[in-house]
Amino acid sequence: MTQATRRTLLKGSAGLALTTIGPLTVFDTPAAADAALLIGDATIVVVGTTVGPGELWADLPVRLNSPATYTIVLEYETFSGSETIGILPGEATAGADFVLSKGFLIFQPGEQVKFVKLRLVRPLQAGKSIVFQISDFGYPLFGRARAGGEVRPRSQPSIAGARVSDDVALPSLPSRGSVIFSDRLLGRDFASDDGFTAGGAPCWQSRLATGRRQEGNRELGYYADPSLNPETTVWGIDPATGCRFIQAEHHPDGLSDGQGGQLAPGWRKETPFRFSSAMVTSRTLFNRITLDSYVEFNVRLMKVPGSWPALWLLPLKPGWPPEIDVLEAYITASPRYRDDVIFSSIHWEGEKGPDARGAAMPLGLVEEGVDLFSRFNRFGCLIGKQKIVYYLNDKPYCAMPNLVGAGPWYMLMDVAVGGPAGEPSDPSAFPARMYIDGVKVVQF
Repeated sequence: MTQATRRTLLKGSAGLALTTIGPLTVFDTPAAADAALLIGDATIVVVGTTVGPGELWADLPVRLNSPATYTIVLEYETFSGSETIGILPGEATAGADFVLSKGFLIFQPGEQVKFVKLRLVRPLQAGKSIVFQISDFGYPLFGRARAGGEVRPRSQPSIAGARVSDDVALPSLPSRGSVIFSDRLLGRDFASDDGFTAGGAPCWQSRLATGRRQEGNRELGYYADPSLNPETTVWGIDPATGCRFIQAEHHPDGLSDGQGGQLAPGWRKETPFRFSSAMVTSRTLFNRITLDSYVEFNVRLMKVPGSWPALWLLPLKPGWPPEIDVLEAYITASPRYRDDVIFSSIHWEGEKGPDARGAAMPLGLVEEGVDLFSRFNRFGCLIGKQKIVYYLNDKPYCAMPNLVGAGPWYMLMDVAVGGPAGEPSDPSAFPARMYIDGVKVVQF
């Protein structure tokens, strides 16, 4: 939930229109020459390629400077270049040179090279070219940093055989282990401000250990508790599913501070909090997540633009970083928003201060027909000594090196407002709920 920059800069070719936005450099037009895209400590190179006479396929290589140590998700797309005409798949081919293509490349740890096959309608003629572009799919948080290369004709036929992309499988979820914690959060007094029930037993805590605000993220919601903020409905039981939910709400008249005034964010004091956010953490209830622990959340989200639901882990020891983000969904009204995209990441203290690595993952590539909003899905992470692996419904989809240590950790579930999700476009669409059908921790 706490953000740090993971992208650095883009090395482009002269003559291209560039726009610099913070740490990103973004091409205004498709890249038309070889370039290198820097993501964290990885350099991704798009290598220009050529096709010989009579050839109707081109293998477009994308390489890393060294095998990936964490999951990198790239989006690729082809464009018409010099004197070429591209068509969409299934369109009439008269006068066309090639079939436009668009998709994703995913580098898992240990992988270094990927190839994209481009279909030509007819052999590429002298003087013509096709532009191939890749984008860092750090969407929507980091924009779209791009690099690209060209496909050109050559006079001699190819003598190389078919080229194959690297394929290193992520580890499957182990089949044996001991469940050391599980909860469906259905108790009447399941959560409180201090993390203890009236009788003194530990329970879920309704705020961060440091308070009820996240000022550094420029959030628009105040993390409320129904006993402290009676105008809010922070949680309840859904009668249709029998599951606990937590929710962010819109309060047009603002939130009362209980003393005749209104609560306001420190970064925008002239405007009161008009949204309440919701959070529950296991800091006092269960905080023994460590190496070889698998943490799983079974949740369903609501598609409300401007909301920012998240599942994450923080260390019991005070201070930030480190942090493990199992799921962050930046739900926006942008036409570029994809329903199946979540962000999984780690944050740690680097040599120059807080650092982060993460992957924006289109989950439709992991499980066909996945839906975050109409059914429950199980999201989890297995914390290994060397690697942290993330799972969707038992399927591994990304991995990060363990740069955050052994913990011990505790769990957090929340629905925030604003921050990287932006200003809500339709406040009347709130409340934004997260339905929770249980959490568990398995020790292997």
